[in-house]
Amino acid sequence: MAEEPAQQPTHATVALADDFILLREGLAAICELSGIYHVTAQCADGRSALEALLETAPDLAVVDFRLPGLSALELLAEVQRLGLKTKVVVMAGQRDRKIAVEVLRAGGRGVLLDSDTSRDVLQAFEQVAGDGIYLSPAFSLSEVFAGQEQAPDEADPLDRLSTREYQVFSLLVEGMRAKDIAARLHLSPKTVDTYRASLMKKMGIRHVAGLVRFAMDRELRWPGGRARERVPDIGHLSDGVSGTTAYRSACNDAPETAWTPESTPRVLSAANAEGISNRMQGKWNPARISR
Repeated sequence: MAEEPAQQPTHATVALADDFILLREGLAAICELSGIYHVTAQCADGRSALEALLETAPDLAVVDFRLPGLSALELLAEVQRLGLKTKVVVMAGQRDRKIAVEVLRAGGRGVLLDSDTSRDVLQAFEQVAGDGIYLSPAFSLSEVFAGQEQAPDEADPLDRLSTREYQVFSLLVEGMRAKDIAARLHLSPKTVDTYRASLMKKMGIRHVAGLVRFAMDRELRWPGGRARERVPDIGHLSDGVSGTTAYRSACNDAPETAWTPESTPRVLSAANAEGISNRMQGKWNPARISR
């Protein structure tokens, strides 16, 4: 780990995967305005995202944590299994240590939040493209990388879960049945039932309704689906930019879209100068992450 800035790439390709079109288009605009990152694919679900990674082999990919079809953790598992070279950055809707831990342990190279700024997005791309990892300024390094220092009764209940138990928990609170979870994770229904019983015991919750309430209290799930999505601020990027930049939505039937800086209202929001950059460089080993 080091605080030295990563070497700025001169060109890199990026795939975007999020089921919210407005968020994808905001990220695409940030990429194109940078003059460095070119969007080669936009996808609305995990399976389309995996196909795009196989077909276009982008340098970077930004995927939503709760991507439909294949979640970010499932997608990362496929990336590792297939030996793909794409470096994956995951965007989450809320600040949660367990999400950051599981993403990094699964081989993700960065964690951003929907509330981060375009400056944070570009810093993440620069750092990850330079073979480092990046955490949103909302996280502290000690919070994610330090070992468990709390007493057992004070520890976060989610920290008690294994990676597989956390995957089952995430799908249960989204309303999936055990047999559907089994098919999704390539497990037997009996194995899923075993994981469900184990995670409930560890969390001290006796029924699925209690798990859903826990998730809603932690803002891991909202009634009716995801909420509070934000389009990253692109205002400070538009200075001195002229001309037309085109990008292609490669994972759906949308035509190539022409975008101009003049077509987007300037958003005036100051970057958080006091935020932690959380830059890390050097060879990344997921085993460094504590459970």
